[in-house]
Amino acid sequence: MENGVVIALIGAGSALAGALIGGAAAVVGASKAARSAYLGSLDVTRRTAQREVYSELLKAAHAYEAGTRAVLEGAGFLLDDLFNEQEGLPVRHSDSERSALRRAVSSAAEPQPVAAAARQVELEGPSSVAAAARAVQAAAEQLGATLNGIEDGFEDADGGLRPSTPTDLPREHSELLKSAISAFADTARKHLNHR
Repeated sequence: MENGVVIALIGAGSALAGALIGGAAAVVGASKAARSAYLGSLDVTRRTAQREVYSELLKAAHAYEAGTRAVLEGAGFLLDDLFNEQEGLPVRHSDSERSALRRAVSSAAEPQPVAAAARQVELEGPSSVAAAARAVQAAAEQLGATLNGIEDGFEDADGGLRPSTPTDLPREHSELLKSAISAFADTARKHLNHR
């Protein structure tokens, strides 16, 4: 009978050890599953917030680009008239027309909504997307400064006042803004689609 008791005790001990190991594995597995579910929902929430601020920057940047593109021709007219005026040539637009063009250019050249949206992207990150957002903001501010500075001048060697903005500069800065917007969209898309 001693052998039977020993075998029973060994069997009971083995069953108890197996139950403990199996229970511990179940607890660890459940803990990992709970952690994964929790972190997964956090990741979904974070990506949703990022998608929203990225979208807001794209909306603001596209609206700004469209608004400034609409006044590029008027900015060109202002520059042409300024150059003609400096050269003593006849200007193509009356003072009232130029005043209206100035107002249109000035109102379209305010990049503040783009800057505000870019700051929100910087908060959400990551750094690669934030850098692309800063590039959009810088391009918008550069275009705004160019448009607002159209009638600024500098004194040339002959003592005459010349416009400081070359006639093709507003269009160049507009193209730089379009490129920055496209680069931001690509960077944001890659980040959001990366797992």
